Amino acid sequence: MKKSIYTRTALASLLTLCSFSGFAADFSDESMKEVKKQESNESIKTSGKMEVMKTSNKKLKEKMDRICNADPRKKAEELKKKEELRLAAEQKKKEELKLAAEQKKKKEELKLVAKQKKKDEIRLAKEKKAKLIEDSKAKALSTKNSNVEKSKIKGSKTKNAKIEAKDIKKDVKVVNSNTEEKGKASPVVSVGGIDIINTNQGDGLRITFGGVVDSQGYGNHGLSGYNHYNVMPGKSTDYFNNTPDSIKGANPIFPKGIGNIGDYSENMGMISDAILHLRAENKNEDIGLRYGADVQFHVPVTEGKGASQGVNAARGRSAHVFLNSKYGDLKLGYQFGPESLMRLDATRIATVDGAADSDWFRKVNLEGSAANFPFYVTPRLYTESFSSESEKLSFRMAGKYNKEVMTTLPFRAAYYSPNYMGARFGLSYSPRYDSGLSVVKEIAPDFLKDSSNKVTGVKNEETLRHVGPDYQHIISAGASYEYDFSKHNIKVKTSVVGEFGLAKEPSKDKHLYNEFIEYNNLAGMNLGASADYKIDEDQSVKFAASFAYLGKSGQPKSIKELDPASKEYKDTNDDVRKDGLKQFNDKDTMYWTAGAGYQYDNIYTSLTYFGSRMSDKDMLHDVALGVQYDLSSCNKSKFVPYAALHYFRTDEKGALQDQKGTDVPSNKGILLLTGVKFSF
Repeated sequence: MKKSIYTRTALASLLTLCSFSGFAADFSDESMKEVKKQESNESIKTSGKMEVMKTSNKKLKEKMDRICNADPRKKAEELKKKEELRLAAEQKKKEELKLAAEQKKKKEELKLVAKQKKKDEIRLAKEKKAKLIEDSKAKALSTKNSNVEKSKIKGSKTKNAKIEAKDIKKDVKVVNSNTEEKGKASPVVSVGGIDIINTNQGDGLRITFGGVVDSQGYGNHGLSGYNHYNVMPGKSTDYFNNTPDSIKGANPIFPKGIGNIGDYSENMGMISDAILHLRAENKNEDIGLRYGADVQFHVPVTEGKGASQGVNAARGRSAHVFLNSKYGDLKLGYQFGPESLMRLDATRIATVDGAADSDWFRKVNLEGSAANFPFYVTPRLYTESFSSESEKLSFRMAGKYNKEVMTTLPFRAAYYSPNYMGARFGLSYSPRYDSGLSVVKEIAPDFLKDSSNKVTGVKNEETLRHVGPDYQHIISAGASYEYDFSKHNIKVKTSVVGEFGLAKEPSKDKHLYNEFIEYNNLAGMNLGASADYKIDEDQSVKFAASFAYLGKSGQPKSIKELDPASKEYKDTNDDVRKDGLKQFNDKDTMYWTAGAGYQYDNIYTSLTYFGSRMSDKDMLHDVALGVQYDLSSCNKSKFVPYAALHYFRTDEKGALQDQKGTDVPSNKGILLLTGVKFSF
């Protein structure tokens, strides 16, 4: 078979050569070259074809045929087309993946929306259920009141009284008698036979009643000076070498006797106090205003804060009107200022009574060796300390002279700006304190003598003394900034507050006090910072610290006496009392705080420190550890059992000597407070 194929190929080549050789003479040399070239090409093709034909595998034959007879341009076009198809496939795959991701994201969003919708449906269902319960109660009360009202109308002989409209809302029955416009409800409602104002009228009037009740027991133990400090009122006078000069030098403002004011003879006790709050507000939506009034009442139930004033009934503590808008809040009345409301220190993160910003100092004797209350006991600026009876003068005025210090806040006009990107400021002005808080009347015996200087009788003479600073034109200001590092679950806040005022000066044209104590001007500031780190939904950690500088606020600088002849005020001639004033003008008053708190679910514990130094270098240190547990199930009211342990130590530089000539030791001890606080 192979021989026949080769034979045929050779014969074909011989015939071709013979044919071309016959025409060789008719062509030129160049034509001959062209013919030979074509012949050579044909021969190669024929040879190639013949070689392909040698194989007997059809698929391999076809593949070899394509390779041998392929066109280079066509092959390049095919490769280009394949590359384009590959790129198109990759692009399509990317688009499919992107679309799948978008669809997945959309599904997640729909899932979250559905979950939120379900929560809203559950909440609305609960609200609807509560409303149905209220409506059923109101309906029952309406039926009862309607029957009573009908029986009254039926038995009455008066036929002119007409009831035009009845409106039952939230357990109250609206009574509208002799109205001019049919269907218009009267603001008077009847509940149990008592007419009250309906707080749910269409004009948006809202009345809120709340308060705080704190009931606690306490126990203390003195670690030093126990026999001296744990005594009844006035008993500490027995422990001094009571020469007139030593008494005058110890307390030049009150030179006619020393003695503690509080009763510290018992190591255990119980106390309960309450502050009630009433707020009425309305709004004008057309101009975006909210307005109303706030009133607070102090109610010492047992011997507590009010007992020191001889008061055991409710007394007004603060009262002011307010006007709120998008431009800020305006308040006018008897109230605390920005120096109190915007103050930031470690007491803000403490448990109930677990810091120095409480009445803990009333349970231990911090009146000092001379019973002149020489320590700064709370982390508050002067005006707030004075109004809270924690400042030495207000403590004495309330405890000994029954002045209503705690329930007599200064009249203020205050403005608080809206929150702008975490920043806010406040400003207030007060014309003066109540002058009655700085004036005391003392009755002293005046011996009547005859010409031989023999006492013939005694006449009680009343002396009017101005013993307080009676600050005027008080300006208070505060600024705060809060930033939330939400990425790290940390909130940071800083605050600075301050106050300035002028001390009242004696004037023979305005008043005639027998004695007038001049004071240094009011000036102080407090700088504080806090941080709140949220570990998870149930745990958080808090930190806070502050430093305050009060200068010589509340410190006396001179004693003026009225000259009966010239009716003018002149410096006292008592050198002992003059020298006694030097102790109050030696240094400046300051205090500082630091603390940390930890919360786990409803349990919260805190550890705080408070230290202070008065202008006469007397120092106080208080470390408090507190724990509390919130038993309430809602935010509208809190029922919190708590316990707090205080360790305190005093360092009194001006301590007196006892009758044996021994220095009276500084006070040191522990105080345990435990109780329940309910706020609503």
